[in-house]
Amino acid sequence: MAEVLTKKETIDQIVKTAQKLDKMDLQILLTKLRVKKMQKDGVKPAAKPPKGVKLPSMDEIDLWKHESRKNYAGR
Repeated sequence: MAEVLTKKETIDQIVKTAQKLDKMDLQILLTKLRVKKMQKDGVKPAAKPPKGVKLPSMDEIDLWKHESRKNYAGR
């Protein structure tokens, strides 16, 4: 029969195991946990434009980047 653990018991076991790891392994573990959470929750947009604002297309953004580089290089 499978053993059912409470959240606290699970966390306690994770902490006991993590205490045995060196610093680099702990950083790797933490990074993997964060990535797993991001995959589960999804990545939220960095900015939320107000309603009615037209978002630029990729072509418009590429044109802006090209123009800005061209203007910057001419200085």
